[in-house]
Amino acid sequence: MSDDGIQLSPQLIQDLRLAMEKQDPRTKDDIMAMQYLVAAAGMLLSSTNNPQMNKQNALEDLCGFMKHVFDYMEQQKPQVPPPAQDAFGVWKP
Repeated sequence: MSDDGIQLSPQLIQDLRLAMEKQDPRTKDDIMAMQYLVAAAGMLLSSTNNPQMNKQNALEDLCGFMKHVFDYMEQQKPQVPPPAQDAFGVWKP
């Protein structure tokens, strides 16, 4: 494994989802799954025992990192034009 950063993959997300569904079947719902993930991150940060760490700053950094990943993933999606709307009104030649 590389020290270049974290390694996100569809397989990792699938494995996390399966582990959460084993704990609570309601996590088949995307929103419930996300609630578990962010709650687990908060719980882990709170239980971290590092006197040099400013947990409030770490929490803000994690929130910013989540936004960064979200923004990056949104930019990777193919741009889809808005659906065509039906025309209406009076047409005159």
